[in-house]
Amino acid sequence: MPRKITNQVIKRKDEVYNFIKVHGEVPTAIIVRELGLSHSQVFYVLRLLAKEGRIEEVRRGKLAYWRVRT
Repeated sequence: MPRKITNQVIKRKDEVYNFIKVHGEVPTAIIVRELGLSHSQVFYVLRLLAKEGRIEEVRRGKLAYWRVRT
């Protein structure tokens, strides 16, 4: 995990956030598949967005769904 937020990470954050915003509640696996990023890249960005309070995680069994925080 990079310690410094790079331009590429900022771009990915915007891309993931907009994807979730458009599609509503989305599982991590769909984000990985649709955006063509690795699981670790997506998970890192999701954690950053959650820490910023922009999205929230919804657990359903073993699956994690993500949605824009209202």
